[in-house]
Amino acid sequence: MSYIAIPFAVDYQKVKNVFGSKDQTLFENVKGTELYDNYAGQSSDGDPKYHYDLEEILHDIIFKYIKPENRTTKSGFLGLVKSTQGSGLKENMGHAYGYALIAISGYLGTHLLPYCDGFYCGDWFEEAHKVIKSNGLKVDIGEMFEQHDVFDIPKPVDFPAMYCFSKSDIAHVNEIMSSVEIDEEKADDNNENFDEVQDMLKNIRDSFRACADNNVEMITFAH
Repeated sequence: MSYIAIPFAVDYQKVKNVFGSKDQTLFENVKGTELYDNYAGQSSDGDPKYHYDLEEILHDIIFKYIKPENRTTKSGFLGLVKSTQGSGLKENMGHAYGYALIAISGYLGTHLLPYCDGFYCGDWFEEAHKVIKSNGLKVDIGEMFEQHDVFDIPKPVDFPAMYCFSKSDIAHVNEIMSSVEIDEEKADDNNENFDEVQDMLKNIRDSFRACADNNVEMITFAH
């Protein structure tokens, strides 16, 4: 199975603000998206212990999440042991919250590569990455395939792996990409001389440029 990082041009803070917002309109609007339908339809795939109800998961994020500043410390037995109130999210459902966040990011931002879903991990990406690094790239864009603590959710067991490119990251990548030569004809999959590496370079350039044009971050979800 291919490992793919789905990129979104989206305001990171707006996504964070969804947590505990208790916004009923937002809840209904996210449920009306194609991405929500896609991951709701996959909620019963695979190992039963990973099954989830996406509507319940989305409801948790919007209505049940407890912000860190509102988490109280409670006394334990005889007041001798203290425990801190949790986030209000289910500990074993990190993967499900990740998929809900894909739908949220799609609603609040732009799915940058909808025709192919995203960046495929593998030789073509690695070759494109080498080309960009040879031009002076200092940001490791391959981090999009690794797990990071981007949002306050239970850590997914494996997928989706989340990453956020900051505005400064995006500015640097765009500066470097401006000096990378891309053969536009070979990046066209309708061309008989189509070249997957040129296509990857074009997708990287266009995606980071779109984030800069909209003055937002890039959040990726790999699975």
